[in-house]
Amino acid sequence: MSSKHVARALVLLGACYSASVWAAPLTSADENGDGAISRQEAMDAQNASFERLDDNGNGKLSRDEFDAGQPGAPEDASQADIARRKQVVSRWFDQIDRDGDASITPPEYRDAVSPYFDRLDANHDGKISQQELRKSFQEVDEAQAELGG
Repeated sequence: MSSKHVARALVLLGACYSASVWAAPLTSADENGDGAISRQEAMDAQNASFERLDDNGNGKLSRDEFDAGQPGAPEDASQADIARRKQVVSRWFDQIDRDGDASITPPEYRDAVSPYFDRLDANHDGKISQQELRKSFQEVDEAQAELGG
């Protein structure tokens, strides 16, 4: 597979991850109904996501629990694409698991959302507006188009 295809797969997987972390929770994360997501609302959504992923309820995410919560490979994905997805998800797990104990704690999981929140909060007002979110998704679409997607 060419480096262009690898890059495309990573962008698509990243977009899926970003969408899974943000899109679904953001529709319900606006707890006060003001049309924007505050940092606290984003953290609350992240906490709820952690609880959904923690199948055994031990307060930690195993590699398998984390993997199960990430977007799967498309039906027509090759074995190489499936293996690459697993590698990417494994790297995400390792990055979030800051203490390297092979599990992700609620603080580690919550902290992982901060860079995404900061990136989406383009005007740095402490909230993600619908316009900021729309712009971010448009940027992902443009990156996919540049890679031939």
